[in-house]
Amino acid sequence: MTRLTTVLALSSGVVLAAGVSVAIAGTPFGGDDLGTIPSDAPKGPVTKCETGVAKAAGKLVGAVTKCTASRASGKLADDTAEDTCETAAVTKFAATKTAGCAACTGGMTGLTALGNAIVANLDTNNNKVACTATGTPFGGDDTGNIPADAPKGPVTKCEGLVGKGVSKLVGSIIKCHGSRVAGKLADDSAENTCETAAKTKFGTTKTAGCDACLGSLSALADFVESQADGALNAIVWCGSPSGAFLN
Repeated sequence: MTRLTTVLALSSGVVLAAGVSVAIAGTPFGGDDLGTIPSDAPKGPVTKCETGVAKAAGKLVGAVTKCTASRASGKLADDTAEDTCETAAVTKFAATKTAGCAACTGGMTGLTALGNAIVANLDTNNNKVACTATGTPFGGDDTGNIPADAPKGPVTKCEGLVGKGVSKLVGSIIKCHGSRVAGKLADDSAENTCETAAKTKFGTTKTAGCDACLGSLSALADFVESQADGALNAIVWCGSPSGAFLN
């Protein structure tokens, strides 16, 4: 059983306890954030390494979002082609340097397992953006539908913009977490202010042409934040404040 399957359920943002091993003790992010600020913050090797993994995770989200958009626009012919695109993105993510990281970052199963979990989360929640009831199901492990007006209709274009906005929002929230660890944001309150600013910017995304099923961008932003603050943060900033981590 892998560490990822026993520690977290990414699709719901729930962390599941399963076993204990030695790791570096630190300070919990607190508030609505899971995960731990490393004890060698702000400039120690664990902090630098986990910061690099966090940034790479944000880039992976962006890459997978592009794969989904390319499928909707017809640049990728089918689910197999989309999966190939996503696999390439995970392979690139797995090449992220982990020298200096605590063992919990990927020492057991490697970053490939973490990357696959991120992809699974994105595919499972694909219908939050690709929500139109009319069209063709993405198929495979994707839950949304390719709009009936694909590849260049207004619904397709709008959903592409919103999807891109979601990936940028995830990247911004990850930056807020990184700034907290680096001491640029003093506490959970300051971090929340940073995240709120990111969500406000996302809320200005143009939605002209989108299906009414998209609903409120504010609600979507809150959901994205819950995912980024939850299990994603926990498995990147993975040290336990007690000196142990779940594996």
